[in-house]
Amino acid sequence: MPSIDSPDGLFHDGNPFTGEMGTIVTSAHLNDVQSGIQDLQTEAITLLAAAGMQPEPARKNQWLQALKALFLGRDDKARDSAALDGHPAAYFARASDQAAGLPLLFPLWCPNRAAIPAGYAPADGQTLARSLYPDAWAGIAAGNVPVATDAAWLATPTERGKFTAGDGAGTFRLPDYNGKSAGSLGALFMRGDGALSAGADGMIQGDAIRNIVGEYCDDIFRRSSRATGPFVEGTQATTTGAGGSTGASYSLKFDASRQVPTAPENRPLNVTGCWVIRLFGAVVNPGAADAAQLATEVSKLGADKVPWTAFQGSLVTNGYRRLPGGDIEQWGSASVPGGTQVTVTFPIAFPSALFNVQVTRDGLAGNAPTVNPPFDTTRCAIFNGSTTTQILYWRAIGK
Repeated sequence: MPSIDSPDGLFHDGNPFTGEMGTIVTSAHLNDVQSGIQDLQTEAITLLAAAGMQPEPARKNQWLQALKALFLGRDDKARDSAALDGHPAAYFARASDQAAGLPLLFPLWCPNRAAIPAGYAPADGQTLARSLYPDAWAGIAAGNVPVATDAAWLATPTERGKFTAGDGAGTFRLPDYNGKSAGSLGALFMRGDGALSAGADGMIQGDAIRNIVGEYCDDIFRRSSRATGPFVEGTQATTTGAGGSTGASYSLKFDASRQVPTAPENRPLNVTGCWVIRLFGAVVNPGAADAAQLATEVSKLGADKVPWTAFQGSLVTNGYRRLPGGDIEQWGSASVPGGTQVTVTFPIAFPSALFNVQVTRDGLAGNAPTVNPPFDTTRCAIFNGSTTTQILYWRAIGK
């Protein structure tokens, strides 16, 4: 901005008593001042925009906050070192990224599913709209996270630690870290990708325990009957061999539940929460509503929504369907002669437990039918208590 047109470039007051004229402020100078102020405003808006901020006249420290967001904590030497080590340029997040939270598509453990922070969605294996989360979809499409085909994800539970392209057109699918989708292996722990891991990003590794071996001898049997550990007191029986010879045989049982708690899985001490994934950091075209929270609520609704095909199962005479919450209902019928029982095999095996089996008949006279052993997660036996052949209808509930 040029100085005022005076001999020393400064403004001077006039003196009416001596006739000295004051500095004349010309239109050219005022136009230069106005132009300079406009340039300064443009520079300020550009600086705020680079830091992801909007001008707020009531705030007097926005430049300082913008500079902090852009440069505070930025370490160019660390970035150069990362590049030399073969890491991508974005290996170190900018200060503005750090201020906004985790990078897009990174997981976070949330202690309360009912209070998921804005910008995150539960990792429940649900599909979401690409148009609602364009930046998240761009990261998935770019291969920034492990991706499987949607068909492989649905058919193979060990693939469910990965993202998918959803329907291939307008959606994408999140991984199921929380074990919420039908058929998923269960809530997951997270570990590194080195020794003893599954060895591939997003691949779920099944549970396992170290081998337990033992040896039985008569002395162990006698001592175990007095022990308080996992050995259970056995039994002794007299057997008759070939030629009439007799001898003693011993049995010894092992029951770990006498020593430690048991469950359908092997697990460490843990606390329940909800894995969530960051899907956005800024909101486009916000209105009067809290758009960030609105998008988060939409994603939560998507997580709770289960497609009809997940429940449909096989709706035939001997069929099954999946119920909300993971329960499975199965049904069928069999022609059973009077006074006999038949073993029926369920259309699919219950993954973990059989809760209840009921059997009815077609209304003919006679004793009521019953459910008899064997019954487990794959089968049950139904008995016809009448004297004539009847059609028996069975129904089983499990998980």
